Amino acid sequence: MNRLEKKSIDELLSIIPNYPATSIMEISDDLEDLSIELKDFAKSHDFEYLLNILDSDYFNKIKDKFRDKNIIVHNIKLEQRRYVNMAKQYNFIFVTASIPLDIKDSFLKKIHTHILNGGNIILFLPKNDLEIRELWRQSLEDNLFVAISTIDIFRDYEIMIAKKMHGWGAL
Repeated sequence: MNRLEKKSIDELLSIIPNYPATSIMEISDDLEDLSIELKDFAKSHDFEYLLNILDSDYFNKIKDKFRDKNIIVHNIKLEQRRYVNMAKQYNFIFVTASIPLDIKDSFLKKIHTHILNGGNIILFLPKNDLEIRELWRQSLEDNLFVAISTIDIFRDYEIMIAKKMHGWGAL
């Protein structure tokens, strides 16, 4: 993946309010810039941060950098039934990994169970790809996410944010 601009990362993280017991998850394959910033942000606010890494080589490369209080790093596979070992739910889930389009619906169904009501999913999508953006928007709607919006703050990525709302149906 491409490197991210520090100023833009700070802008993105400004959406996270400083509330006690805030929890953040990231699903990544190799976007270390954001992972390090999320770790530092979580540490400075005493938030919980779970970094789920899809790529085993990347996991082995960085796992020791993330050993800290309230910071957890796991190596996962998209095919597994759940991305969290227990019934933990998160306020913010950042998805920087490349999710294949043919499994986006099953991925969103799984991730839906890991987000608190009113929590947010933040997807990193290819910049200026209207077809992919629309496919993800439709999948988010189909999988009970609302308030879907995009923000353009990174040079190489478009950010799509959606909210899980309670009472909008059942999966």
